[in-house]
Amino acid sequence: MELSNKAINAWNKGKFCNCSDQDCGENHRLCGICGGTMIYGAHESAQPSSKYAWNIDHINPLFLNGSNDINNLQAVHITCNRSKASN
Repeated sequence: MELSNKAINAWNKGKFCNCSDQDCGENHRLCGICGGTMIYGAHESAQPSSKYAWNIDHINPLFLNGSNDINNLQAVHITCNRSKASN
């Protein structure tokens, strides 16, 4: 699985999960919307139907003058991103 720099940067700025799994520090982050666990290998390009699947969210949407700057991006569950988009 090869991710874009934008996806990697959004992942890397996410909050750490700090669970007891041995690989947590490298492979887990918390969703920027719900705070639930996401797994790096479950990116939408690899495992879109996983409950740990994630993608990139624009905190301030592009249509509301948000940007693609890393400060406006966050890693979130796919389901959370879809829910946000429908609100």
